[in-house]
Amino acid sequence: MNYRVGALFSLLQFILLTTGSLQGASLTEAVRYYEHGEFQRAAERLATSSQTSPDNAAIHFWLGKSYMKLHKWDDAVRELERAVQLDPGKSDYHLWLGRAYGEKAARASFFTAPGWARKLRTEFETAVNLAPDNLDAQFDLLEFYLEAPGLIGGGRDKAEEQVKEIFRINPRLGYTAQARVYEDMKKYGLARAELERAVREFPQQPEVYVDLAEFQLKRGEHGSAESNARTALKMHKDLAAAKLILASALIMQRKNLAEAEGILKAVLSGPLRDGEPSFADVYYWLGEASVAQGNRASARQAFETALRFNPEHERAKAALQKV
Repeated sequence: MNYRVGALFSLLQFILLTTGSLQGASLTEAVRYYEHGEFQRAAERLATSSQTSPDNAAIHFWLGKSYMKLHKWDDAVRELERAVQLDPGKSDYHLWLGRAYGEKAARASFFTAPGWARKLRTEFETAVNLAPDNLDAQFDLLEFYLEAPGLIGGGRDKAEEQVKEIFRINPRLGYTAQARVYEDMKKYGLARAELERAVREFPQQPEVYVDLAEFQLKRGEHGSAESNARTALKMHKDLAAAKLILASALIMQRKNLAEAEGILKAVLSGPLRDGEPSFADVYYWLGEASVAQGNRASARQAFETALRFNPEHERAKAALQKV
C-alpha cells in the first residue's frame, strides 16, 4: 500500500474509532444523569449528541425517554419515532414509543384520543411480538387491555389471554398479572390469594414479597407490608421498591420515622432505573415523613420537589395544600 494512502487510512480509522468512543462516553454520561434524576442535563447532552450523530438510534431513544421525564410529550414522540425508524427491531423502542403515545392520548381531545390510543396498542403489541420475554411490554399491554374500551382494542377477555401468556413466560409474574386483573375487578381477596400463592411457590425470590407488600400497603395493611418488605430486603438489600414500601409503611404507622427518612434519602442518592420507584414518589414520601415528625418546612420543600419531577403528582399536590 502507498505510504500516504496507508497513513490516510489509519487517520480515518482513528477518527472513526475516536468518534465512536466519544459517542459512547456521551451516552453513558447521559444515562448516568437520567438514572440520578438529572433529566434536563441528560436531555441537553443527548440533544447535542443527536446533532453530531443523527443516525444513532440509541441516542434518540434515551433523548425521548428524557423528554418524557420532563413531560415534553411532543418532543418525546418525535425522538422515539426516530429511534424506531432507525432501528425497528428493538422491542424497548416500540414500548417507549407506545408509552409516549399513551401520554398524548391522556391529554388529547375526545375526538383525537382514540387515534393515539390505537397507535399505543400497535406499539405495545409490536414490542411483545418482537420480544415475548420483554415483561415490561407484556405488563403494559395487559394494562392497556384492562383499561381501554373494546372499541379501540381493549377488553377483559384479551387481558385474560395476556395473563396466560405471562404465566407461560414467567410463572411467578403470572400470579402478579392475575392479581392485577382481580384488582381491576375489585376482587381483592382473590388478588391477595394469587400473591400469597406466589410467595408459597417461589419463597426464595424477594420480588414475591415486594409484590405482596405493595398490595398490602395499598389495602392499608401497613404492619404486614412492613414485614414483607423487610423480608425482601434481607434477601436483596438493594431493592429500591422494597425500601420505598418499608419507609411508606413505617410512616403510615408513625413508627421508626428516623429510619424511614434515612431509607428515603438513601434511595434518592440513586441510581433509580426504569421500573424502580420514581423520584417524585420518593420525594412525596419524604414529605410525609417530615409531616409525621412535625417539620412543615421540610415537608413543603419535599412536596415541591416531587412536583418539580412530576407536576401531575396528585398526592403531592394535595399534601402541599395541607402544609
